[in-house]
Amino acid sequence: MIYVVIQFVCIIYLIMNAQFDHLDPLSYALIALSVVIGITAVINMKLDNLNIVPTLKDRHQLVTYGIYRFIRHPMYTSVLLLCLALTLTNSHYLAQLVMVILFIDLILKSNLEEKLLNERFDSYQNYKNKTGRFLPFL
Repeated sequence: MIYVVIQFVCIIYLIMNAQFDHLDPLSYALIALSVVIGITAVINMKLDNLNIVPTLKDRHQLVTYGIYRFIRHPMYTSVLLLCLALTLTNSHYLAQLVMVILFIDLILKSNLEEKLLNERFDSYQNYKNKTGRFLPFL
């Protein structure tokens, strides 16, 4: 899927061009928060439900507990926070453009996932109305 390719190209670019010697306290905090959110999301999601491609597995379950009680796409939040930290180390305009592309890509990818989830789960729309996409309460 094109969304996954774009996502990984952006992440790899930001990692390869990060200036790790320019990490500041904000960047460290974003990375730490990213790791906590990412690990929590994977634990709550369970590995057999995890899928990087925006499709649903046959036995896919709607997870609405743990961190998913507040955020519908916490793994994307984790990726965005990590990449934001990396972008902050690199003042080049291309890194900032790649970050914007990644953000748009994850919005489009999450839109597709939400369409699929809404078609499969009757309760999804209600869940969507009560949670933020990438941030709680937004």
